[in-house]
Amino acid sequence: MRRTTAVTAVVTVGLMLLGTAACSSDTPEENTEQACAAAEQLNVALDNFDTTVTPDATVDEVGAARDEVRQAWQELKDATADVAEDRGQALDDAWDGLQQAVDDVQGDETVSDAATSLKDEAAKVQDARQAMADELGC
Repeated sequence: MRRTTAVTAVVTVGLMLLGTAACSSDTPEENTEQACAAAEQLNVALDNFDTTVTPDATVDEVGAARDEVRQAWQELKDATADVAEDRGQALDDAWDGLQQAVDDVQGDETVSDAATSLKDEAAKVQDARQAMADELGC
């Protein structure tokens, strides 16, 4: 009977994780919100671990608390990868815009004709770079 319960629990957790993956967001804002929520969940799991580890705790209790931290850590790791990917994509998109703006300057145009557009595109690259640097804590 215990084996059936354990299998049911594993299947349930697996389905929950698949459901979470299937509901993953596409927007950078949602990815950032999920990363922040995952960071908070890791904080809660670490607090629970700290509370669990007492002289009276059993090895099983400590192991269960460790497993909770492991799951929260993995969720945070996955969520931050999404955020980093978003920031990298924003930087790529900004670079593509600048590259296209330079390519769009016609041979008979002067740079002064396109200067405003080029500076605007360069500013977008700078903004994307700054967002990435801020995200990394640079």
